Amino acid sequence: MSDSHHAPSFDGLSSLISFAGFSVPARARFVAQFVGSTLFSSVTVGLVAGQTGALLSCGPLIPFIAGSWIGYTWGCVGFWRRARLKALTCARRYPRVLAHGLLIELDVEVPKNLRRAPGESNKEAKVGEKKDVSLEEWILAGGIGRLSYAMLAAQGCDEDTAEMQKGERQKLIDRYSQKD
Repeated sequence: MSDSHHAPSFDGLSSLISFAGFSVPARARFVAQFVGSTLFSSVTVGLVAGQTGALLSCGPLIPFIAGSWIGYTWGCVGFWRRARLKALTCARRYPRVLAHGLLIELDVEVPKNLRRAPGESNKEAKVGEKKDVSLEEWILAGGIGRLSYAMLAAQGCDEDTAEMQKGERQKLIDRYSQKD
C-alpha cells in the first residue's frame, strides 16, 4: 500500500467530482467506495463462477449465486481491512488530527493522558495514570466500537493528511535541491 491512504480506483472519481465543483462529504465517499468495491467483487466472482457452472453440468444459476455471495463477502472483508489499516495508520502518524476528528465529527472524546505521537512523552498525565499509551493502542483497546469510530473519523481526516504528506514530500525534495 502506498503512503497515500486513498483507494486508487476512486482517485479519478474524486478528482472529477472536485473538478466539477461538487463537495461530497467524507462519509458519503466512504459509503460509495464500499458499495462500489463490494458490487465489483460480487459481480466479478459471480460471473466467473456462473461461466464455470455453465461449462459444467450444474448450470450457471447456483454457481453465480454462490460466487456472488463469496465475492460480496470477500469485498466486505477487504474493505474492512483497508479501512482499519487507514484508521490505524492515521492514528500512528497523525494522532492529533485523528483525535480532533473523533471529537468534532463523532463527539468521541479522546483521553488527554494519551501519548500524542510516537516517541513523544506525556506531560499531561496525572499521578497513577498509564503514561505510555498511544492513540492507536487506545483505539484497539476499545474494541470494534472504538475502531469503527476511528475508521469514520479517518475518512474526514483524509484530505488533511494528504495535504500534510504533500508538505512532507516537498520538504524532502527541497533538501535534495539544496544539496546540489
